[in-house]
Amino acid sequence: MHGLPHERLDAWQVALELDPEVVAVVRGAPRGEAWLADQAARASGSAVLNLAEAMGRRGADRARTLRIAAGSVLELAASAELLGHRRACGESARMRVRSLCGRLSALIAGLIRRAEGGGAGSP
Repeated sequence: MHGLPHERLDAWQVALELDPEVVAVVRGAPRGEAWLADQAARASGSAVLNLAEAMGRRGADRARTLRIAAGSVLELAASAELLGHRRACGESARMRVRSLCGRLSALIAGLIRRAEGGGAGSP
């Protein structure tokens, strides 16, 4: 499954690994927290889609699209925290999502540095 440029990105692979974890968390959210579960699911999808889109862009435009993906990851992490605080998801699920968000954030930060000309080589 590495035929398209974005499929070779470690960040895209981690984003795909993260998505089913998010789906599991949001499926268990009670009705009163549906808005927050929806926000988390949309943020996860946005990260995946913006990483793919970024690979079709160059330079500052790529960096801008990657920053959008990075923002979605932070939004997702915050949504998971709120779901945990509201007891709408289990602690282990929240920690898995948080861990993957941290890993993904670091990978995207590296991609942004390279897109802005601050790293060796271009993805």
